Amino acid sequence: MTPAAAPQGLSLAAVRLSGVDLGLEHVLDDDEVARAGMFRSQALRDRFVAGRIALRLHIGALTGDSPGSLQALYSCPSCLNRDIPGHGIPGYRVPSRTSPLRVSLSRSEDWCLVAACLDDGVAGVGVDLEAESSAGLDGVQSVAMTENEREKLRHVAPALRPALMTRLWVRKEAVLKALGTGLARDPARVDVAGPIPRLFDEPPLQGRWQLEDLDPSTVGLPDEFTAACAIRILPGPEPK
Repeated sequence: MTPAAAPQGLSLAAVRLSGVDLGLEHVLDDDEVARAGMFRSQALRDRFVAGRIALRLHIGALTGDSPGSLQALYSCPSCLNRDIPGHGIPGYRVPSRTSPLRVSLSRSEDWCLVAACLDDGVAGVGVDLEAESSAGLDGVQSVAMTENEREKLRHVAPALRPALMTRLWVRKEAVLKALGTGLARDPARVDVAGPIPRLFDEPPLQGRWQLEDLDPSTVGLPDEFTAACAIRILPGPEPK
């Protein structure tokens, strides 16, 4: 698992979940283990555990800290299920740093994309990936796309629309993760048709963004995957 370079100090890696050693489950926090135990399907439980192990290993490779020494932190600003252990947007406190590490994780089929950022000027990071064969995006256009995004879809050939729809969706999910809300925030209020996300319920100049479509081969994913990363940068001081 070799981290790939990305904008604003973000480190990315793709991991095959079936290749993760589940014997390393002991590096997880009690809350993570408890969350894993809530899955009714053993296969889903194993995918969850493999993803969290992969994320800890990635962080350890980036910071030099032992994966088991990381303290998991979770935030779910909009969800009512605050009593669910290990639930929410993942974050980690590491022994070598005074501030929490911004991280993100996305799974699709047998693959996982993990991200971690050491830059204290970053307010949030988000990554998302979809396998083209299992995107499952029927109906997304009508309920989750902005008018600007739908217009973009109308202007491409019908044969190209599924790929563009998937591209817009992974961008949107990456931005929602970087905001810290996930799908608790209405995805139709976030426009990702352009290079900079537009948030309809926030002032247009609040914060700064980097949004990038990821080349699967660059991060170690099979070619049929679509992936994106979003970085929300803390606003600088107001000009005098």
